[in-house]
Amino acid sequence: MKHLVLLFLLLFNYNVVGQINIDNVGDGWVNKVKQALTLIKHIDNDKYNTLIEVCDHVTFWNGNFSTTEDSHTIMISQADIMRGSVNNVAAVLVHESRHLYFRKHGIKMKEIDEETLAYMYELDFLKQIPNVEQYLIDNAKKRMVNPK
Repeated sequence: MKHLVLLFLLLFNYNVVGQINIDNVGDGWVNKVKQALTLIKHIDNDKYNTLIEVCDHVTFWNGNFSTTEDSHTIMISQADIMRGSVNNVAAVLVHESRHLYFRKHGIKMKEIDEETLAYMYELDFLKQIPNVEQYLIDNAKKRMVNPK
């Protein structure tokens, strides 16, 4: 029975990662993204399904904020990775997947409106995480009122 459980866990982890290509830049960043993907799937399966529908590549960059590139790539900023929280990385993935969703489905709106909707989507996710860091909730609320 132990072997069966171990096999299931290994296959589950492979499926989470196997659907999205994560660039390996070292420093344990891939592991943090894998943990964030597992968290998203566990917390909100609908948001996870949307994420894997619209994103097939996660990469990293040295910018001050996370963003999207082309129509299927999420670029996580070094700043977001270095904050240390898997919850923060999961929030980034959920938020940026909303932008990719709008792009994929041809939903066009003013940038400020799109950003507000992405933060609303992120906040809905964050509120489901037990003992989530308050600064993540506060940031999403602040950005909905005054996106930059």
